[in-house]
Amino acid sequence: MSSRQEILDAVRRNRPDVRPLPDLPTGAALPHDAVERFAAMVREVGGEAVITGDVSTAIHDRYPEARRVISMMDGAPFTDDSLDGIDLVILSGELGVVENGAIWVKDSAMGHRALPFVTMHLVLVLRATDLVADMHGAYAKLGLERDTPGFGVFISGPSKTADIERALVIGAQGPRSLVVVITPP
Repeated sequence: MSSRQEILDAVRRNRPDVRPLPDLPTGAALPHDAVERFAAMVREVGGEAVITGDVSTAIHDRYPEARRVISMMDGAPFTDDSLDGIDLVILSGELGVVENGAIWVKDSAMGHRALPFVTMHLVLVLRATDLVADMHGAYAKLGLERDTPGFGVFISGPSKTADIERALVIGAQGPRSLVVVITPP
């Protein structure tokens, strides 16, 4: 018997017993002031939160100088082959997490996986009815929708980094600003 086979046999003999996975929390109840708490958390992580039913005006008021704007809100496929020089990207968020201000953006809402990261400014549009209280609730909700595997990302605030001397830089590796437009129920 080869040494390789001896090792593999030893591993097979010493496998631990299969145990069921523990039950995971499914998430806390959504607080009555979830929209306000979520907006406050978005601001705390460096973003701006706007609660309005007029998404176009909210975006135009904040970015009137944006020249190259890519909006994936209408569901049209992203057909531009250049990711260079994008001033503003507008995407639809799938769900928002009240406890940390994170927004889940799924692959199909991005058009191109790099869009939320190569733009100068990012706007995420989220319905107030798509909020969950915490990450347990977010993963529970996302787990129900995993019919097909796919890419998605939680985005929380604009890009930022800090060094050991506590010098904070906004927009170092991604968008310089994040605006979350929350549409009322």
